[in-house]
Amino acid sequence: MALIHLRDLSLNELRQLVLDHGEPEYRYRQLATWIYARLETSFARMTDLPAGYRERLEAECTVSSIRGAQVQESATDHTRKFLFELADGAKVESVLMRYESRTTLCVSSQVGCPLDCIFCETAKGNFQRNLTAGEILDQICTLKAQAGAQDQKINVVFMGMGEPLLNLEQLVRALRTMNDAQGLNMSDRRITVSTSSFPERIRELSDADVSCSLALSLNAPDDEKRLRLMPKASRFTIEELLDAARYFVRSGRRRVTLEYVLIPEFNMSDADADRLGRLTHKQPFKVNLIPYNPGRIDPFARPTEEEIDRFVTRLLPVAPAVTVRRSRGVDIDAACGQLWNASLNEKKKPVKETASFSRGGD
Repeated sequence: MALIHLRDLSLNELRQLVLDHGEPEYRYRQLATWIYARLETSFARMTDLPAGYRERLEAECTVSSIRGAQVQESATDHTRKFLFELADGAKVESVLMRYESRTTLCVSSQVGCPLDCIFCETAKGNFQRNLTAGEILDQICTLKAQAGAQDQKINVVFMGMGEPLLNLEQLVRALRTMNDAQGLNMSDRRITVSTSSFPERIRELSDADVSCSLALSLNAPDDEKRLRLMPKASRFTIEELLDAARYFVRSGRRRVTLEYVLIPEFNMSDADADRLGRLTHKQPFKVNLIPYNPGRIDPFARPTEEEIDRFVTRLLPVAPAVTVRRSRGVDIDAACGQLWNASLNEKKKPVKETASFSRGGD
């Protein structure tokens, strides 16, 4: 009999499971606290639950469905990249990035990605499937446990493998648990969903009973260049996407971040900066510029600091707010999809396990 994956259950479903087990309702709150506040995966260590009930949970359930197949740590900024193996043998990437004032967890929503953005390493592998809400939450909880109690300000960004809005149902299920005080108790300030397209799904997310921020992966200032860079994501025009982003803000949400990957000799001319400025001027957006992080085999180069400064200087007088995101973990293949693609190339070889997080190890 397959074990019940507890993080795949909504909090209401978790409560009902406890009641169906004949336990009082407060046992649900105890169990949820162990799973989401204390990040415990071992039923044996849930010491305020009766021994008999812990034995039943051990026999019928599991907290986490993932295990660590590979971990890489940057020697320069201590970014840690995880390649997790799921119950069916599929693998996904997650990244833990530490900054002076916060820790950011970058998680995946799909195994691979059905889009084919030419600057993305994930697109070079085959799309396999959507993740379940529990597999999304497993990534977050495992990385939070790895971060440790000293990292109190934790942000989660859905900027790993996959297009989150193409897995909207499971994304929203995960977000509900992330928002709930009995779950991870995270506000919209701490959660960012990044999408490349799909205006109607942006509206659906806006109308859902969840709290999160939104980032739109724009990457070009006009439809022609965006089509060359992001062929499948460009079936909607930039104006359609920005109209959906404005709807998100009107729904009582925070202003939307427009992500723009800086690629020399493609989207970094003065004319590109001027067009991007006109798109954002007096709009409820902020611009996050991302210097391109080359993959192992790539036609693009990383922009120089001089090129970045020139673009920012040109953009700043017009755009409402501009930030530059500095890449982390460049020395450990931290660009999205690099480690996963390497694992696909070696899929016939046995995986060398370098860390295991399946059952509450200290």
